[in-house]
Amino acid sequence: MLMAGFMLSTPAVAQWSMGLDITSRYVWRGFEFGNSPSLQPELAYSAGGFEAGVWGALATSGDPDGTEVDLFASYSFETSAGAFSLMVTDYTFPVHHTGITGGETWFSSDAHFVEVGLGFQGTESFPVSFFAGMFVHNDDDNSVYLELGYDVGQFGLFVGMTPMESAAYETSGPGIINMGLGTAKTFKITDTFQFDLTLVLSVNPYAENLFFVVGVSL
Repeated sequence: MLMAGFMLSTPAVAQWSMGLDITSRYVWRGFEFGNSPSLQPELAYSAGGFEAGVWGALATSGDPDGTEVDLFASYSFETSAGAFSLMVTDYTFPVHHTGITGGETWFSSDAHFVEVGLGFQGTESFPVSFFAGMFVHNDDDNSVYLELGYDVGQFGLFVGMTPMESAAYETSGPGIINMGLGTAKTFKITDTFQFDLTLVLSVNPYAENLFFVVGVSL
């Protein structure tokens, strides 16, 4: 594997963290969910290079298509070439108070869509990032998503695609489904409070959709 031969360096401090993103739309890999502003809380625990937690999305319109609760875990380590991450995410989409899309409860195996992934974040002198993810549960296509990113000054450029036919990504073959650029700026209000403002312009060439999303991170 690529990790062989690199020196590992991970912090040993264990801690809890929480956050909240407020976005004008919930857009994920070239698709919009909920058709309204979205509240996206996160609670995570980290120790060394390990992190696990829960992330959610709630459409402010109450649209069930914008409701999501994900469990995730990852292990990251620093190398001289950059940071590598191994991750697994369990996506679920509650629609009613007592059910999940398709009538399955949260405790049913069919209610969970599990993806395993590998990520890379380069250094300041090599500002390239990469992500590869594959659904391994509840997806007959075992859909694959690949994304390459590159930082240019204040902007991050990215292009994402699936190399195959995928019902999840609504493709009949290989296709670019997510590309664009984003930027972020931190605003310091007091010595103890600040927030990040993020702007992302993206397009799904395969579906011919364009998105311009603004978000605030607390």
